[in-house]
Amino acid sequence: MMKLFRMMAAVVTMIAGMLSLAGAAEQAIFGPEKYDVKERYGKVNRYTGTFTASEALYLLKFQNGDKLPERSDWIEFTLNGEKLLKDGKYGYSYFGGFVNLKKENTFEIVLKDEKPSGFRRPALPPRFVTLTVNPAAPALKKMKGVFGLNTWDGLNKYSEAILKIKSADGLSYAMTASSLQIDVTVRSDAMRKLSDLKEHSAQDYLLGVYGDVNCVQDVRGEAALALGMLGDKAVIPVLIPGVLDPEDKVSIGSARALSFYKEEDTQGLLMKMLERLDYMRQDAAVKAIVSAGWKPVGTIMKLAESTDHQVANTATKLLGGMQDARATDLLLKLLDQPGARDQSVIINALGDTKDPRAVEPLLKIAHDPERLKGKQADLGEALANLGDQRAAEPLADMIKKADSRVSWERLRAAYKKLTGKDFK
Repeated sequence: MMKLFRMMAAVVTMIAGMLSLAGAAEQAIFGPEKYDVKERYGKVNRYTGTFTASEALYLLKFQNGDKLPERSDWIEFTLNGEKLLKDGKYGYSYFGGFVNLKKENTFEIVLKDEKPSGFRRPALPPRFVTLTVNPAAPALKKMKGVFGLNTWDGLNKYSEAILKIKSADGLSYAMTASSLQIDVTVRSDAMRKLSDLKEHSAQDYLLGVYGDVNCVQDVRGEAALALGMLGDKAVIPVLIPGVLDPEDKVSIGSARALSFYKEEDTQGLLMKMLERLDYMRQDAAVKAIVSAGWKPVGTIMKLAESTDHQVANTATKLLGGMQDARATDLLLKLLDQPGARDQSVIINALGDTKDPRAVEPLLKIAHDPERLKGKQADLGEALANLGDQRAAEPLADMIKKADSRVSWERLRAAYKKLTGKDFK
């Protein structure tokens, strides 16, 4: 009987906790009130209202439509003269705002459709937002700010992840980094400061921000770096796909985060990812890894010797950006024995190494008409990148013998980069 009583008590406690986080719907002191986007095609819809409350912390539930086509493209929300949502486009379905209210409260909501280009005016579905104000649960008394949510139920998990951060400074930085009412520069700086704390209790929060595709890339990129600095190997499978994120700051941040781990910890997953990529995404991965300064040299060397032509070429591009003696050694070997690899890719990679050892082998190609054929522009650019003035004369000769307008222009640009002068 005692065991059954304890189980029932635990269940009641759990349910009470779940209800205490988001607040029960019947506690609403205002709303739900719906505001329609009546004036369409970029015209302003402005609504004002008032409501009374006790002087305490409240939770504002701001819902943008019931489904994607019903969302307002642009939203602005001001409460008691404070702008909680700046005029902007938001990808979120919900906004949860923790604010201290007065006895008398006024608000303004501004909604707009996207203004269509040209004269086309397609039929638009109904669009609206809904505002509800509830007392905030005591468990959330430390929460402050306006947070974007993809589901309203996600507020509980989001709040728990923030509130479990043990450091008082870390808790403050997390809320600043995530609050939509704060400028992006301030938010990203707060995330950077949280990263510097190396606060392991913030890992769940950081994972949530990093995985939120609607969060601005500045903040997500800093969250990636913070995860890398914590050094938990369990996060590596989450960071590896981030190297391919379409947002540059996220992809570079992910690659920089991975650079904090030992190469043997990332090698397997990185190899698998690069081996299965198509041409376009391979270039994106190359750009992120090189831009981040991540140098998994051993992994890339293995891939450069792959029998898969596409994988080998991708890895060869990466070797140049490694700017490592081992990478140069392999590239010089591949230059003489390219096999099925594209020799132009090897030449470009050697130019990226900035290694003076690459100059002499490339000059030999410049003086060999057979080996030079079809590679003039790539060779000229590689020599210009290496900066050895001995390349000026063969570059001038290649310009005179250029086989296309595009090649001629690339060679002239390379000549100017090398000599600082226009070719005449």
